[in-house]
Amino acid sequence: MTTRKLERAEWRQYFDGVAKRLPSMRVGVSILGDNIGVQLETENGALLGMSYDSNDEVFEVATSNIAHRVPKPKEIYVREEGGRLSSVEVIAQDDTKQIIELRALPSLPAS
Repeated sequence: MTTRKLERAEWRQYFDGVAKRLPSMRVGVSILGDNIGVQLETENGALLGMSYDSNDEVFEVATSNIAHRVPKPKEIYVREEGGRLSSVEVIAQDDTKQIIELRALPSLPAS
């Protein structure tokens, strides 16, 4: 398991690449902050996409339940396990942490 900070210059390219490689996954989105504690946005939505728009400076994760946007993020960290993205932490301008956790859908049993 590897966690690393993405440099701002790689945000768009990284998430464009991730969008092409990600299999069908479930996603959980939580917001953590000193003033708000932990706020759960969604815990079991189907992942529709994840991107960073460098023109508008917005990170977005879209699920079957919500579209969660973070305008002008300060920092982005990614955790990869076995070469596959497992979570993203986005630090917002107000220093809240947006935690996106990805889980593979269970496979159907072989017949």
